[in-house]
Amino acid sequence: MEFEWNNYLEDTKSIAVPEELFYHVEASLNNGIKQGMLLEVCHKNNPDVYWLAEITMVCGHLLRIKFIGAQTDFWCDISSTKVHPLGWCGKYDELVEPPDEINERCGETIIDIMKKALLVGQSVSLEALNNKGMSPIDRIKVGMKVEIQNIIDPYRYWIATVCENIGGRLLLRYDGADEDLPQFWMFFCNTRLSSFGFVTNKGSPWQFKYPGKVNKFSCKNKLSTQLRQSAEESIKEPTPADLFQPNPILEAHSFATGMKVEALSPNDMKTFRPATVTKIFNNLHFLVVIDDHLEDYEDTKMAWLCDNMHPYIYPIGWAQSHKLDIKPPKVWKEGVFDWEDYLAMTASVPAPEYCFGNKEQLKGIEANMKLEAVNPLNHEEIHVASVELIVEHMLYVELLPIGEKFWYSQDSDLLFPVGWCDSNNYELHIPDTNPKEILKPVEEPKTIKDDIKSSEEWCDRIFFNYKCYAGPSISRNKLSQLPKAVGPGPLLLVLKEVLNKIISASYKPAKLLKDWETEGPPDEGMKLEMLRAKLKASTYHAFVPITTEASKVGSFCRSICVKLQACPSLFGPDEYPLQCPHACQTVEKSTFHNGTERRGRPKGSVNGRKKKKKTQQEKREKEQPPVQEIEHRDIESVESEHSAGSTPPSESGTRPNTPESVTDYKRNTRRKRDPKNSYPKLEMKTRGAKLPNFALQMKEAHWDKKDVETIYSNSCVSKKRNTQDSDTENETNESSCNSRDSKNISDVSDSEEPELKKLKFNTNDPLPSDNKMFEKNTTTAWARGKMKLARNPLDWTVDDVYNYLSNTDDCKLIADKMKQEEIDGQAFIMLDLPIITHFLHMKKEFAMQLCKHITMIRWYYIDNFDDNADM
Repeated sequence: MEFEWNNYLEDTKSIAVPEELFYHVEASLNNGIKQGMLLEVCHKNNPDVYWLAEITMVCGHLLRIKFIGAQTDFWCDISSTKVHPLGWCGKYDELVEPPDEINERCGETIIDIMKKALLVGQSVSLEALNNKGMSPIDRIKVGMKVEIQNIIDPYRYWIATVCENIGGRLLLRYDGADEDLPQFWMFFCNTRLSSFGFVTNKGSPWQFKYPGKVNKFSCKNKLSTQLRQSAEESIKEPTPADLFQPNPILEAHSFATGMKVEALSPNDMKTFRPATVTKIFNNLHFLVVIDDHLEDYEDTKMAWLCDNMHPYIYPIGWAQSHKLDIKPPKVWKEGVFDWEDYLAMTASVPAPEYCFGNKEQLKGIEANMKLEAVNPLNHEEIHVASVELIVEHMLYVELLPIGEKFWYSQDSDLLFPVGWCDSNNYELHIPDTNPKEILKPVEEPKTIKDDIKSSEEWCDRIFFNYKCYAGPSISRNKLSQLPKAVGPGPLLLVLKEVLNKIISASYKPAKLLKDWETEGPPDEGMKLEMLRAKLKASTYHAFVPITTEASKVGSFCRSICVKLQACPSLFGPDEYPLQCPHACQTVEKSTFHNGTERRGRPKGSVNGRKKKKKTQQEKREKEQPPVQEIEHRDIESVESEHSAGSTPPSESGTRPNTPESVTDYKRNTRRKRDPKNSYPKLEMKTRGAKLPNFALQMKEAHWDKKDVETIYSNSCVSKKRNTQDSDTENETNESSCNSRDSKNISDVSDSEEPELKKLKFNTNDPLPSDNKMFEKNTTTAWARGKMKLARNPLDWTVDDVYNYLSNTDDCKLIADKMKQEEIDGQAFIMLDLPIITHFLHMKKEFAMQLCKHITMIRWYYIDNFDDNADM
């Protein structure tokens, strides 16, 4: 189920917590360079002379800057351009002069302009420039070493390795840890994190101590061996010293041993309990232990390592003053807990209120605001959350859909703004968003439904006639995947669903919605209904007039079809399974274009004259089209080969999209291109994964299905035949009509299309100049150069498959997944893209990388072990 934060906020009539209140997230994106800062930048024409420049825009390592006194700005790449902080030229005796055009325009006033800029502006730091504009989350790499402070002792540390970096949220593993210490999550700016080498530089009393229940490195030799191993591993991925900042400057505390406080229970983050200051480490840190665990706190971790600004300790009576319950200790007698009696019972004193730092509540957070929150009892989970209550600096947050409520500090690094998981591709636990109103008509008596049906507000089925001409705005492939009909049901509900289906099948949903939108009051018999269209990460809304009379449903559907420049019978109350009444399959498509039809030479003409058709002999003698042309056809023009006129209208300056103009475009391209051009490499890259395009290969080498069946053996034939059928273009309306369950490249949404246009050829693979890319000899040599195999892949065990994938650069991350599914050699060879994505629930990019290796193993098996391949 797809979850959209915008829709959820609208449905719940709530707003999101402002993003700027999540300081830890803002810090993860801050690269130290801001708009308005000043730099010393070399002249464009003379790199030995510098002048002051102001930053007008920041895009990572790309800066938009403007010289002081200039009127225009320009882009600057700080990773390759000579830029320095203010004062650098004076320190190293470099020449500072304004460019000639600024000198001529400003004259002597340039000195005053420079002084004014220096008084107001701020220099970019040297560290930010040395980092080349990279944010902290970009600088943290997997394999880096960090040092983690013990949860109850500020002087104990242990080394950990970064296993994963999700937007600055790090998955860490203690070095040398067994199953007693699993991996854990921690945000990079947590005060317990320090750079590798922190303890060594500090010296005594800071020390390394294994955090497990049993100190397996109590022996000095074992400890030295482990520390030496960690140091050697850190050389592969050094940790920058400034990446993990030390603890912020703290004020000295006034707590003393034995003082009583109230504290949030660390094991459930829900209840407030009496606690005691048990240990003073120094003037900055002390230990607070829950009273029921004074004896076993080291094992239960029912304690807080605190400073005077710790968010989860409070003066006595704090919970009662805010009408919150406090859980009495086990030694307390029956009845309501009373602090005065408890202090007398334990012969202790309370901590004065002045000992607790001043924690001001953030402005801008209100009850019922939405955010994303980590489950404090299971840091793997991040939930959709809602602020239930605000008490000073504390937030009482409900996690959905589990319904559990926990207390968080307002600056906790377990809280994130809405959309954080989506931006960082992390799983978000979402609530049930199915509208409850849909269930009400089912529960109502049939008599009410019959009454609605007898009125004009009831609508019968609306059919989609897939064989009709879909117009230039609708994808025929997407249209063929829609249901045959919508309804019957309430009139407005059915018509809204029909229009939503049409929007989902369009090339540009937002543009289509804008064309339907109307301003002002609707006409008589019409009602404005809000429709949504999603484009990339944005959701667009528009109010579209819909008829409220059942007798006008037919005319309403025809009017929408006319706006789409499609056949008037594309959808409506009548079904035409065989023949369209408007004969749209045979008439010219310009008939439906409302005066917007394409103008120019007729189809098949050259320079205004009718082109003579070539004979079969001439076609065979004609030179093969260049591979670049095939690349354009397979990547960008597949949709235009499905059905005439079902592509979006072309824009000025771009390649034509209609079939006739595509033909002319290809002919013109073929005439202009040198036939002796060297062919590029054939294998294409799709999001970093190499996967052959079998449809392209069949066209290039003029193979038919019999050739494919000869190459593939046994189990590979039936599976690959389905892939070929889905990759080749539908050339007739009938085949397009029957392709509801297939997904083609023409089904790609607008947000995905730019990725497809980035497909490039690989320069490391054999040339297809003789159309023998996939003949056995060439492919086998290609495979042997990329992998070293000895045994028959069909005899591989689960561990053999795991070892093979673990040794690859692009599939090592999914080796464990394949081992969990017990994939052996036979199962591995039989996998294909649909099975990997739908049954193994693997992301598309990983699935395509895995398909590359499966294809290579198949060819290796066919060439070396399959007797049928040589027949």
